[in-house]
Formats: sequence, C-alpha cells, structure tokens
Amino acid sequence: MKKALIIINPSSGTEESMKYKEMAEDLLTKNDYQFEVLLTEKENDAKRYAEDACAEEIDLLVVMGGDGTINEVINALVTRENRPVLHVVPLGTVNNFARAVDIPLRPQAALQLIENGVMKNVDVGKVNQQYFVNLVNVGAIAEATYHVTTEQKSKLGSLAYLLEGLKKFREKDVFRVAIETGGDKVELEAMLVLVAVTDTFASWKNLIKEAEIDDGYFHVFVIKQLTNFEGVAMLTKLMSGSLKEQEQVEYFKVKELTITTEETKIANVDGDEGTATPLHLSILPKHLRVLTQN
Repeated sequence: MKKALIIINPSSGTEESMKYKEMAEDLLTKNDYQFEVLLTEKENDAKRYAEDACAEEIDLLVVMGGDGTINEVINALVTRENRPVLHVVPLGTVNNFARAVDIPLRPQAALQLIENGVMKNVDVGKVNQQYFVNLVNVGAIAEATYHVTTEQKSKLGSLAYLLEGLKKFREKDVFRVAIETGGDKVELEAMLVLVAVTDTFASWKNLIKEAEIDDGYFHVFVIKQLTNFEGVAMLTKLMSGSLKEQEQVEYFKVKELTITTEETKIANVDGDEGTATPLHLSILPKHLRVLTQN
C-alpha cells in the first residue's frame, strides 16, 4: 500500500485547517494510501516531520500551510535521497509557491490534486546553506517585510507587505552591491536586488515573465536608485511582467552567482528573514517532484 504523510500548520487558515484535514484523509483513503497526520506547534516542526518522511520512504507528502511552512519542508527534502512527491494545500497569506506551480488557491480544489493531479519536476535554489523555491531579495525594501505583524496580515493580506515596502522606498535607501557571475563582476548602486526562481512575486503571478519553475536558471534584477516618478513607472513595468525593460534595471540570467554588499544586508528568502551577505547562489534543476494541475 502507498504511504502518505499530512503536515498541517494549524495557525494557517485558523480552524478551517481541521476541515481540510478531514477532506485530505477521505481522499487519501479513497486512493489507497496508508497515512499519518502531524500538526506543527513550533518553528522547524515541519522540517523535522519531512526529514522523517524521507527516512521512512513516504510516497506522498501533503503540506497544508503557507510559504513559511513550505520552505521548512523543502529545506528538509532537497538533501535527501528518498524524496516523496510534494503536494501543497495553500493556507497562507501570500502562497507564492502554490501560485507559481499552478496549484489552485482554494484548498478544496488543491486537495483534489491527490486524485487527479499531475507530477512536475521543479527547480530549487540554494543560497549559502539555505534552500528556496521562489525569491531571494536584498535591500531595505525586502527587510521591511520582517516588520509586518500578524494583525496586519490578517487585515490586509499580501497588501501588508507591499505597504511596508513602500515606506522603505520613500526613504531611498541605496547600497553598493557587487554581482559576480562566472568570471564577470559588476558593481552597482542599488535599492533592491531580486533573484527569482519563479514568475511570482508578492502574490502576483506572471510578474517575472522570464522565469519558469523548471528552466534551470536564476533571473536576477538589480533595481537602481529611483525617483518617485521612476518608481511609479517601475511598478507599471512590474505589473505588466516587463521589469527588465526598465532603464533603471540590470538583468542577468544565470545558474550561479555571488552577491556582496559594502554594508551587511539580511536577505529575504521566500518571504522570511534569511542569511546575511555575502550570498552564494546555485540552482538545482528539476530537483523536486510536485503535484500540480498542469
């Protein structure tokens, strides 16, 4: 009999997560899975549960939570030889990964992929000793998102992150950054450095049209100092998916790079506070198997 594990972050989706738990159990039973259900209580619980799932050679890992929970699980899976198929049921505020890999945002619809989903191999990025599947951002605008409170997220959703970022944009925080790719090195004054694995940014899909989840590349955007007028134009370009066409943007398509800054910056990794500069990034092409609808 096939084996599955359900990991649930009960703080995502409030009491609704228990309703989805019952739906997942019914679908797994219907499709001949033997399964266990584990609830997270503290940081790194999801990572530990996923590590155990690999050791036990679980076939399917169902993760019900937001991007933070997904990031924990992915950091457990990538280094293991026996990696189960990952199935994400989005219960978070932003759900960038679910959007990027075309998983339905309605949990009921996402759960149906247990029965009718297709498997897709997706890229994983590595930054220093941490793994990620969406974005690494460097700069005060990225760091501002760490200050978003649970209350703000509950009231405003993903808009809360945008508002905090705009506050920092008005301060015009500019830093010196060096980007090394292979034997080439470029030094720039920047407001934000964005390294994308997927096309999804701040809950918006298709904003980074160059990036595909399985193309084996990083898509790097260095946004230089902007006036308020240029910032409005930049936002328009971003919303249309043509960010790299902006004059104040430097774009690179690479498999590996190093980012150094004159002053230490803390990278935003998949929406959470990550590692400090300098950063070394490398891509793991098509490294994870994920259930999706396409």
